[in-house]
Amino acid sequence: MATADLGDVGIGYSTFGDDAADPVVGIMGFSLDKRFWSTQVPAVTPTHRFVTFDNRGIGRSRGPLVSTIDEMANDTVRLMDHLQLDDAVLFGMSMGGTIAQRVALDHPDRVKALILAVTWARPIEYMRRQHDVTRKILQIAPEELLAASLLKMFTPRFFELGRETVDQLIKVIRAEGPPTAEAVAVLAAQLDAIDKFDVLGQLPAIDCPTLVIGGRLDMIVPAFGAEEIAGAIPGADLVMLETGHGCMVEEMESFNEAVSRFLRAV
Repeated sequence: MATADLGDVGIGYSTFGDDAADPVVGIMGFSLDKRFWSTQVPAVTPTHRFVTFDNRGIGRSRGPLVSTIDEMANDTVRLMDHLQLDDAVLFGMSMGGTIAQRVALDHPDRVKALILAVTWARPIEYMRRQHDVTRKILQIAPEELLAASLLKMFTPRFFELGRETVDQLIKVIRAEGPPTAEAVAVLAAQLDAIDKFDVLGQLPAIDCPTLVIGGRLDMIVPAFGAEEIAGAIPGADLVMLETGHGCMVEEMESFNEAVSRFLRAV
């Protein structure tokens, strides 16, 4: 892992695959760091170099609190500048998908193609109400956020892997301990930025190849969020998986096959 010193912001990043290959930049979602791209590395690296990074304030990245998705999009472009990437395929998961959309709208020359997974393009009331509950958890018992999130991240069938397996997953994610006061502030700021994001009416301006992946059983981002994006971006491909928000893990084979097929095509 390396750190890009961008002055006011330091971005921790990693690279996988052939440095001479065309780049894919992975942008992760709310609260998660770049470790959560591990299941997608095998799907990306046969054809592309995979650059993953921690959003500002997450993992190994540092900087002032964000107030908008635009600021995180700007961090992404600045990291690409630092790495001397003229353009890239942007691969955004959940909140990362909103960041990728913003980059594609503001810097179309920097985006060769888009992969937008379990994401959305406008304020969704169901999500806003979830965020209100999340804020209360952050205020009262931030150490319980992970356990509460997992219940919506995966479908009930996923938990049939067994208590020990799921508890081991939680242990890995919690390797660095419970959220600090600084981390809680970062997550609250991300929620505020998410709730203000609204670009659905602008998406017809995107003209690069786009793959949209959604989960029909998603209990965090409703499936219609993906369907709206695919309907708004001209020529976008839509893949709907029969699983939830954690489809990149829970339905990894189908998810990765869709990603690999798209990357081979572009």
